[in-house]
Amino acid sequence: MIWEIDENLMRSELTPTQMAEHLAKRKELWAARAISRQVVSKPRGGRPSEFASETAEVAGVDTRTVQRAVSRAEGVTHEARDAIKGTEHDKGVVLYGMRARLP
Repeated sequence: MIWEIDENLMRSELTPTQMAEHLAKRKELWAARAISRQVVSKPRGGRPSEFASETAEVAGVDTRTVQRAVSRAEGVTHEARDAIKGTEHDKGVVLYGMRARLP
C-alpha cells in the first residue's frame, strides 16, 4: 500500500538503497492506481499530478532526489542492492556507479 511506503519514507533511518527501493515500489503502485482509475488527479491549474512531485512532497525531498533514487533502484539488480545494503557502500553515489556499469 502506498500509505505504508509513505510512512516508511518519512523515517530518517532509511539507507539510500532502502529509500530507492521504497520509491521504486511506490512508483509501481502509483502507476497501477492511476491506470485502474483511468484518471490522474489534477491539481489547480489543470496539469496532471506527476509521481515525482507528489512523492517528493510526501517524503520531504526534492523531485530530482526522487527521480534519481527510482532510477538507481530500477537500474541495479536486487542482488546487487542486497549486497551493499547496510554496508559502508550503501550510498547513492555507489548505486549510481553500479547502474552506470550495467550493460
